[in-house]
Amino acid sequence: MWTDNIRILLLFHLLALKLHSSEAADDCEDGQFQCSNQRCIPAIWKCDDDDDCSDNSDEENCNGDAGRHP
Repeated sequence: MWTDNIRILLLFHLLALKLHSSEAADDCEDGQFQCSNQRCIPAIWKCDDDDDCSDNSDEENCNGDAGRHP
């Protein structure tokens, strides 16, 4: 019987950790750019003519100013 309680407690703990980590990933830290795929990269990598996000969202809306930050 105590093993069932431990299993329930462990599952609850894992669910709580999963929810916490998914919430934390919603926002990037100061000085970072959030890609369309939710990845965070350093803001200085935006518009550097290199696909750092792996979805090219860091190179969109750069107005042809590679290496310059809007």
